[in-house]
Amino acid sequence: MSDQNNSVEESGSSSSRSSSNEDAAVESNGIGRRAQREFKEEMVKDMAIDKMREKMDVIVQKLEKDVERKLDLLVDDLVGEVKLFNLKNYELRQLFRDSNSSLVHRTKSENRKRRTDGKLPDKVFMARNSLLTDLFEVKHIKTIYHIFLVILIIMFLNTVVHDFVDRGSINLGFRPIVAGFGKFHTSLALWACMQIAVLCVYPSFSIWVRVRKIFTNCQKRKIWDLSALCGVILFQCAFVTLTIKAVLHLDLPPASSVAVLMEMTRFVMKVHAFVRSNTPRALKSTNKSSSEDKPQHAQAVPSFGKFLYFLFAPTLVYRDEYPRTKRIRWSVVFRHMLEVVGVIFYISFIFERFLTPLFDRFGGAEISSGKFVLALFGSVMPGSLSFLCGFYCLLHAWHNASSELLRFADRMFYRDWWNASSFAEYIRSWNVVVHDWLYTYIYKDSVEHVFKNCRSLATVLVFTTSAVFHEVILAFAFRFFYPVMFVQFEFMGLLLMFLTRNLSKDAGNILLWLMLCIGNGIQLSLYNMEYYARRNCPVSGESLVDYMVPVSWSCHGISHNPNWTFSAVEY
Repeated sequence: MSDQNNSVEESGSSSSRSSSNEDAAVESNGIGRRAQREFKEEMVKDMAIDKMREKMDVIVQKLEKDVERKLDLLVDDLVGEVKLFNLKNYELRQLFRDSNSSLVHRTKSENRKRRTDGKLPDKVFMARNSLLTDLFEVKHIKTIYHIFLVILIIMFLNTVVHDFVDRGSINLGFRPIVAGFGKFHTSLALWACMQIAVLCVYPSFSIWVRVRKIFTNCQKRKIWDLSALCGVILFQCAFVTLTIKAVLHLDLPPASSVAVLMEMTRFVMKVHAFVRSNTPRALKSTNKSSSEDKPQHAQAVPSFGKFLYFLFAPTLVYRDEYPRTKRIRWSVVFRHMLEVVGVIFYISFIFERFLTPLFDRFGGAEISSGKFVLALFGSVMPGSLSFLCGFYCLLHAWHNASSELLRFADRMFYRDWWNASSFAEYIRSWNVVVHDWLYTYIYKDSVEHVFKNCRSLATVLVFTTSAVFHEVILAFAFRFFYPVMFVQFEFMGLLLMFLTRNLSKDAGNILLWLMLCIGNGIQLSLYNMEYYARRNCPVSGESLVDYMVPVSWSCHGISHNPNWTFSAVEY
C-alpha cells in the first residue's frame, strides 16, 4: 500500500512538474512573441522616422532654394530701386549732358586703349535698360509721355466727332490695317519656310568644320574652303531671290510684304554674322594638330542652342553668351505688346485721316502744281508723327517685349538720337541694332581687311549697303522702283554728314530735325503719289520699264500753274 501511495505521489508530482514546465514554456513563448512584436514595431517606427527625415531634408533643400531665389530677386529689385532713386534725383541737365559726356569720354578713352593693336574695338554687351525706359522713371519725362498720349486721344476723338456730325458714320481708320496686313496667314507660312531654311545653316557649317578636320592636305582644304564660301554666297542669293519671288507670286499686300522682306533682311544679316563670327575660330581649331585640352570657349562649332537663341535674340552681332536677366516680367511684356498694337492702330489712323485724302486722286485726274505743293507740305506733320510712332513701336516697344521674353539684358537698341547735332551722330544713335551689324561686319572688316584703314571708302560702303537693303524692301513691297530712299541715304546722307560736322550743337540739332521732318514728308508724299497713281492708272507690268518709270509723272501728271503771284494783303 505504501508503495502504491508513493508511486501515485510521484506520478502526481511529475505531472505537476510537467504542467508547470508547460506553463513556463507557454509564458516564455508569449514573452518572445511580445518582444518580436515590439521589435517589429520599433523597426517600423525607425523606418518611418527615417522617411520623415528624408522628406524633411527634401523640404529643407527646397526651402533653401526658394529662399535663395527670392533673396536674389529681392536683391535685384533693391538694386533697381536704388538706381531708380538715384535717377529720379538727377537734374535734367546732368541726365542729358553730364552723364552722356562722361560716357562718351570714357568710351573714347577705352577705344584708344583698344586700338593700339591696329584693330577697331568690338561690340561689348552689358546689362542695361533702353534709354526711354530709364527716362520714363523721371516724373518730368513721364508727364511729357502722358501729355503726348492725351494729345493723341484728343485728335482721335476730334476725328470721330467730325465724321459722325458731317457724315453720320464713324471712321476709325482700320482700312489701312485690313488692306495692308491681308493674307497674314500666308505671310506666317512663308516666314516658317524661311525659318526652316535658315536653320539648315547650322548643320551645313558643322559639316564643313568636320570635313575640314579630315583633310590634311592644304590644297584639299583650300578647295573645300572655297566651295564652302561659294555655298554661303549661293545660299544667301537663293534665299533672297526665292523670298522675293514668293512675295510677288503670292501677291502679298504692302504691310505684309514689308514684314516678310524685313524678316528676309534680318535672316540674311543673322546668317552672315554667325558664319563670319565662327569661321576664324573654326579655321584656328582645324589647323591645330591636336585638340586635346581644348577649352570650352575655343570649340570650333557652338552648340545648336546658342545658334537658335541668336536667331531670335534682338541683336545682329553674334556672341556665344549674352547678358541675361533672371526672370521674365510678364507685365512688362504685356505692356509693350499693348503699345505695339496701339501704335499700329494709330499709324493706320494717321494714314487714313491725313495722308489718304491728299493722294488718293493721283493718277485718276490731272493735279495742279498748287495742289501738289499743298499735298507735299501737308504730309510733313503726318510723316513726322508716323516716323516717331514707328521708332517707338519697333525700336522700343517691340524690341523690349522680345528682350523680356528671351531674358536678353542688353537693351540699348538706340541712343539719344533726338539730341544729335550732326547727321553722323544721328546715324550711329538712331538704330543701334543695325548700326552694330554695319559697323562690325561691313565697316570694321572693310577698314581692317579691304581698304586698309581708308575709312572714307568704308563709310561709303556702309551707306550703300544700308541704302540697297532699304530700297529692296520698299521696291518689292510696293511693286515699283522709286529710289527716293536710296537717294536720301546715299547722297543726302553723305552730304549732311559733311554739312553738319562743324556746326554748333543747337544749330546742328535744329537743322537735323528740320531735315528729318522735311525728308520724311517728301518721302511719304512721293511714295503715296506713286502708289495711288498705279492704282488709279494701272500699267500692264509686262516689261521691266513699267516697274522703273514712275507712273505719277506720266499718267495724269502735274499741271503747271503759271498764274502764281505773291502780294501783301491790305486791310
